[in-house]
Amino acid sequence: MGAAALAYYLAARLGLLIPYIGSHVSLIWLPTGIALAAYLRWGTSMAPTMLLAAFLINYQIGTPAWAALGIAAGNALGPWLSAKLLGRLGFDAALTRRADLGHYLLAVALGMLVTASNGCVWLRLAGFLSAGQWAPAWLTWWTGDAVGALLGGIPLVAMSRASMRTSFAGRRGRFNMALLGLVLACGLLTFSPWTAPATALTFPLLALPLFLMAVLALRAGVLAASLAVLLLSGTAAWGTASGIGPFAGHDTHAGLLALWSYVTAQVCTGVLICGLAAELLASQRQQQAQFQHASEGIVVVDPEGRLTALNPMARLMLELAPKEPPGTPGLALTQLPNGNGTSLAECLQQPAGQPRLLTLCRSDGRRLEVEVQTARYRDARGRQLSQLLLRDVTEGREAQARLAASEERLRAITDSAPALIADHDREFRYRFANRTYQDWLGIAPEAVLGQTVASVLGEAAWAEVRPAMEAALRGEAASYERHIQGRAEERWIHVALVPRRDAAGAVDGFYALASDITPRRRAEQALRQSEQRLRSITDQLPMRVSYVDADERYRFINLAYERAFGRPRHELLGLTVREVIGAGAYGEAAPHIRRALAGETVSFDSEITTREGYRCYRASYLPQFADDGREVLGFVAMILDTTAQKQEERRLIELSQSDSLTGLLNRAGFEQRAYEAVQRCQSVGGTMALLLLDLDGFKQVNDSLGHLAGDLLLRGFAGRLSRSLRGADIVARPGGDEFAVIVEQLSAPADAVTIAGNIVEAMRTPFVLENRSVHVSTSIGVVLYRGEPGLTPRDLSKRADDLLYAAKAGGRDRFCLGSAEAPCTSDS
Repeated sequence: MGAAALAYYLAARLGLLIPYIGSHVSLIWLPTGIALAAYLRWGTSMAPTMLLAAFLINYQIGTPAWAALGIAAGNALGPWLSAKLLGRLGFDAALTRRADLGHYLLAVALGMLVTASNGCVWLRLAGFLSAGQWAPAWLTWWTGDAVGALLGGIPLVAMSRASMRTSFAGRRGRFNMALLGLVLACGLLTFSPWTAPATALTFPLLALPLFLMAVLALRAGVLAASLAVLLLSGTAAWGTASGIGPFAGHDTHAGLLALWSYVTAQVCTGVLICGLAAELLASQRQQQAQFQHASEGIVVVDPEGRLTALNPMARLMLELAPKEPPGTPGLALTQLPNGNGTSLAECLQQPAGQPRLLTLCRSDGRRLEVEVQTARYRDARGRQLSQLLLRDVTEGREAQARLAASEERLRAITDSAPALIADHDREFRYRFANRTYQDWLGIAPEAVLGQTVASVLGEAAWAEVRPAMEAALRGEAASYERHIQGRAEERWIHVALVPRRDAAGAVDGFYALASDITPRRRAEQALRQSEQRLRSITDQLPMRVSYVDADERYRFINLAYERAFGRPRHELLGLTVREVIGAGAYGEAAPHIRRALAGETVSFDSEITTREGYRCYRASYLPQFADDGREVLGFVAMILDTTAQKQEERRLIELSQSDSLTGLLNRAGFEQRAYEAVQRCQSVGGTMALLLLDLDGFKQVNDSLGHLAGDLLLRGFAGRLSRSLRGADIVARPGGDEFAVIVEQLSAPADAVTIAGNIVEAMRTPFVLENRSVHVSTSIGVVLYRGEPGLTPRDLSKRADDLLYAAKAGGRDRFCLGSAEAPCTSDS
């Protein structure tokens, strides 16, 4: 920090030696450049140092302390603002880019607005400037600060170890140092009091440094050129302040203005040359980077056929040592390893820019396919050099070979495929078509390439397929079927359209694959005809015929279904069995359906009673197996209405179990009802009674009055007996004058006593037979049964018969009661 303060102070003293307005405003103010460089190198921490140095220099020249402090504050603030702006603009202190020089000029111009405005305000307040001097003083202050920032700031900002090595290290650096000394010598000769040159040499000595600065800028860059400008300007300012040199004269202001003009011209020239040099160096670095890192090999050959430059890729291709210096003396192009130089020498004879394929041999026996292009240009010495650009195309050529083989295989596969295969772009033009186009349609595949679908297939076919193709271009998978007239026969084809997408995922066309579905169509037609024949046959059958799949859905039904359910056929197809026949009927059929779907042939009878009446059906389920004989695909259902048959059977059964004389059950009917009653008593419990009745005195009536009277008596007895019982009681005439009664659900044995007593009492009333009154009675055997196991209806009938004889033996006109196993009880 002390060194920066000292440099600031000394540079200020030099500037104050050549004041332009008053004692405070100088045309060249180097301390601004020193402050700006200090801020860029060490940051805001340099602000107190710069403030102190500025205060001291202003205070020493007679400025009041308060004004000196105000001026110092502005002189420290302006460079700080310029440094901050450069930081925001991404400034590179190396000044290797033209943009960095532009940013530096902009930041200096803006920052010096603060120093000039602040300084003039404080000088006006302190009385050092009159009102008429304020504007010239502000312009001079701003100009002096800006020139000083360029003159002193650029070399200090660009100075670094790397830039010092680049500019002054080695043999090249020593030459640059000599050029820098020559610039200093020109300044000293022109502005030194000891070596005042002749007038004729003054202007050559003033102009020569411009040339030397340009050489330094091109050879060493910004640092050396800016140092040359600083040395020359320093000597000019020192000499002019001492009254020596071409700018010292009787008119001080004119001499200072001439000095400022000279220094400004030097600064601007230096900045311009440095900018051009930076651009040139950037271009050289870019070219060198491209040369070193190019993916192609680059070989530069001089007119004598010697190598002057090779990049790393060329060394790798030609199997040269990586560290071998380019342009090794004596290494001719024809001396390259593996005989590759001879081939490359031949390429030098071909026209520039015309590529040529070349095979380079490798030491391991491999071959490298390269594409060689020749370019010719003249170097700085005027020699015509040839540049060979070697591009390795081995992998590309191999990839092309693989691609060609792959395309050939693809073409062979697609040409052998029994399908139309095509590729279309977004304009519906054919990009590819296989050989099947020739076989099926008689169209050569080459003839459709580039043609639209409409031009190949015709407008009618285009209108038919266009919606599907437009859907494919929207990214949708589409398909359609159509009939075509082939070269030899008609065909039905199914066309699948698959969208084709580019690397970004956008649809740029579609593939079309058309397969021959003629056999399927014919099979479908034959199946439809077969189904039609089957439907015609089954529609004439007097039964419901259907096919139900494994999901219990109807897939075929005959006309009888439409009549049975009152719905058209198309409404029933696809519905489930439950949806068609209803939940109740389905609950009865479900177990049989499951058996059929398990592979079992099922037959069963079902009954249903509706408002329309009683119906009875005979159903048969025949399972249908797949080709493997294991999987059940469904079953065929045949349902026959057996209502009339069942009614006839029931009528015959009733006739066989009915007594034609009395209308009561006969012996067969009685035995059936007795069996059922015993079964119910055994299963649900309770008490039942079986009564056997004998008509006392019937033989006398039949003998005396005749058989007709006997029949009338039997009818009358049957009617009176039925009226004496409940509607649910069973009454039968097993034969002759013998009757039987079954009474179920007795609450107590006494109920049987009451029933038997009522019957006996009822039969004591005379019967009127064709105007004749006949007195008869009845004897009854009553057996009680409480569901005891092991007893049959026959056992009960035998027990009741024994009780009947007991009643007859007891005097007739009475009943005898007993249990199935207990002794009887007589009651008159």
